[in-house]
Amino acid sequence: MKISYLIGLPLGLFAIFSALLFPTMGSGESLAGFILNESYGIASIGLFISFVIALGIAGRSASVNIAKQKSVLETSFRYTITVNAIIWSVFILLTIISNDQKDLWFLLIPPFIAFLISTFVTAFTFGLLISYLIKTKHIKKRFY
Repeated sequence: MKISYLIGLPLGLFAIFSALLFPTMGSGESLAGFILNESYGIASIGLFISFVIALGIAGRSASVNIAKQKSVLETSFRYTITVNAIIWSVFILLTIISNDQKDLWFLLIPPFIAFLISTFVTAFTFGLLISYLIKTKHIKKRFY
């Protein structure tokens, strides 16, 4: 779990803050615009909070998978899917709750796309790094 927080928290927060600062290529808006927008304000706060919780859950799960001698790639995908499923489920749920009569389907398209992109990208970058470091730590524990 420590590795998940030590690596995942700064890198994940960097990714979130980068999305706040730099406009997305497709829409010309940024996450900052969404946060200021009433449609995603509460959901964005939920995303930050659930991200911290998801890292702990996914880190523990990754450690168990490595202990069961699952591959680093499989562990990375499970880790990444766990984190992204939690944070984007919370984001989508809070979007639904806070947007009663609005164009809900239109509001749910960006988080679904973000889930797919972030899951794919993270599985081959941060998730892989975290899984590898967890495996390295487990190997050291067995020999020392």
